[in-house]
Amino acid sequence: MEHNLHIFVNSVEFIAKVIDLAKLTPDNVKVVCSTSGENSENNQRKLGKDYPIGQPSDPVRKINFYTSTCFEGCDLYDENGVTFIVSDGNKSHTLLDISTLFTQICGRLRDSKYKGEIIHVYSTTKYSRDVTLDEFVASTKKVLAEAVDYAKEINGLSETAREKTLSKIKYINEQYVRIEDNRLIVDKNLANMDIVNFKICRHIYRTYINLTDELKRNGYTITRHTFSEIIEKIENKDNARVTFKELFDEYHCLKTTRPFFSLDNHEELCARIALKYPLVKQAYDELGTAKVQALKYHVGNIRRELTKQVRLPSEYKIVKMIDTVFPKQMFISKSKAKSELQRIYDDLGIQQTAKANDLNK
Repeated sequence: MEHNLHIFVNSVEFIAKVIDLAKLTPDNVKVVCSTSGENSENNQRKLGKDYPIGQPSDPVRKINFYTSTCFEGCDLYDENGVTFIVSDGNKSHTLLDISTLFTQICGRLRDSKYKGEIIHVYSTTKYSRDVTLDEFVASTKKVLAEAVDYAKEINGLSETAREKTLSKIKYINEQYVRIEDNRLIVDKNLANMDIVNFKICRHIYRTYINLTDELKRNGYTITRHTFSEIIEKIENKDNARVTFKELFDEYHCLKTTRPFFSLDNHEELCARIALKYPLVKQAYDELGTAKVQALKYHVGNIRRELTKQVRLPSEYKIVKMIDTVFPKQMFISKSKAKSELQRIYDDLGIQQTAKANDLNK
């Protein structure tokens, strides 16, 4: 069945990059973006002369790109059109509020047989997770209330006193406050904008869970997703319970598959796992998936196997393996010590019978 792609993304740089990477020919592409003022020349330069900026009413192409100039009040017609919305976590201007612009875009293709389906391609933002949305809202409201009190106090002065006071202030070092007609004006809209921007960039698009919750809250149904549940766990929960098997299998999957409709780089996701769990990367690189599976993902056995492969004296390997096998600060019987030590000798191919006093060496 024939499909035409209608991709809404508020970034001409992103569009130009996709055209270049996908080697799209001009006859297959339509780009609609801003042509007002200097934007026309700047945007055309980014796209290249072979890809002229079009109009919404121009004939539909196989791949059609639209920036924010078409997000609202623009009717598009294509029975075979499929809507894609792209939100790049590294470009804040591509992140859309679900209840407003996102919903506006969903209605742009008027006659498409697929207008009930939207494909949302996104990556999460990399902002600090130290401040929650509720904390930011509370802090902003506190700053706004202080600004209102400050303005009320200054504006309560006589006209002469207020003029003298304000003339001595080169600039107002107060959020949401400006001088206008010899009075202080508090702009509550700026505070609301700060809250909305924080909500979009640092809350909604911070995690997959937040985004899906917001979509569902606005009446959308999630039918398919491609994201890493393991990454979500280890990055958003300090005491996340994940097994070595889950981590290793996820690492292997990311290493051996290509991203499908995803802005996340698989190598970057692998690096995040490796940073927090270096044994996963070491086992994958040095032992390989088949060996790790044969060892049944047992961390102790994996560490022993890794130690065996190190090109160092046997005595060093024995000490390293003892460190991974013997419990710390706990009594261990002589027979248990001997059997564990014998297993280490056997693993290392040392033709020697283990004795309890060998541990003294």
